[in-house]
Amino acid sequence: MNDFANETGNAGRIWNISVCSLLLILFGMTAYGQIQIETSYMAPSNYRDENNRKTGGSGDFKDVRLGIQIPVYAKTDETGRSTAWAIASKGAYAAMDNENLSADFCISQLLNAELGVVHARPLSEKWSLMASAGAGVYTDLSGFSGNCILAQAGTLFIRRMSPDMDLGFGAALNNAIGYPMLFPSLYFRWTTGTRFDVKISIYDTFLLSIGMKMNDRLKIRLLAQARGASAIVERNNETKIFSQQFTVIGLQPEIYVNKLLSIPVTAGVSAKREAYFKDRTLISFYHTEENYPNFAPSFYASVGLKLFFNE
Repeated sequence: MNDFANETGNAGRIWNISVCSLLLILFGMTAYGQIQIETSYMAPSNYRDENNRKTGGSGDFKDVRLGIQIPVYAKTDETGRSTAWAIASKGAYAAMDNENLSADFCISQLLNAELGVVHARPLSEKWSLMASAGAGVYTDLSGFSGNCILAQAGTLFIRRMSPDMDLGFGAALNNAIGYPMLFPSLYFRWTTGTRFDVKISIYDTFLLSIGMKMNDRLKIRLLAQARGASAIVERNNETKIFSQQFTVIGLQPEIYVNKLLSIPVTAGVSAKREAYFKDRTLISFYHTEENYPNFAPSFYASVGLKLFFNE
């Protein structure tokens, strides 16, 4: 489990801190409106330094996340693929009750809020284009400045490898380290089955899902997902990036109330929750450690609502 957490944690650093995964891409492949809200909780656990030794500190994690997509234009061709424009917004507020842990190691709250435009269109029988542009606020709420605002834009070219698999590549532009930089971006989606299905995706985050449809009202999944949140903060007259990255492994029953509303409930474990500061410099951005300061594994639970509505 720790090896898996390390790998997905590294992926989380690439996708989240650099803001290079087209943060608004999550809702870009549909011509329908969506509203998703979820709240989650991680039980308190010990805080460990970069040598994986206990420091005497501990803390929990609670957050609320909201995502909204509003389609402004959509047209479906004869093959069923859509050309669509949408306004997409995502927001997350996280609070941490830390004990015997200085703010120099872990802050107590985070706010990430993003707004942008997403465009998707087919280019040929096999290829399609997805693009997004927007900006977001990444802050610990202790103060606000222009440094807390990050802009991002990017384009993905996606090839339909089979009816169940898409593979895409492209580039993303953002100012996560203070000035514009271009990063490679990757999209991968694989799903199979009707009653049983396996999904693997890499875009805004890493997700592995193995699901079984029990009936029209209930589906059960085994999930492994990497997530995180970041903030631009001032420490000792220097601008730094604080990041929390974690891997969640759990069981998720999803209850379908009707065709428009579902309720996912997840219970499992946070395998590893990294929490650390990094300099906002090019050298620091590309420098990685074998271990980062982190909270030990702990119990994880979440509940959400998903609402879908026609364009």
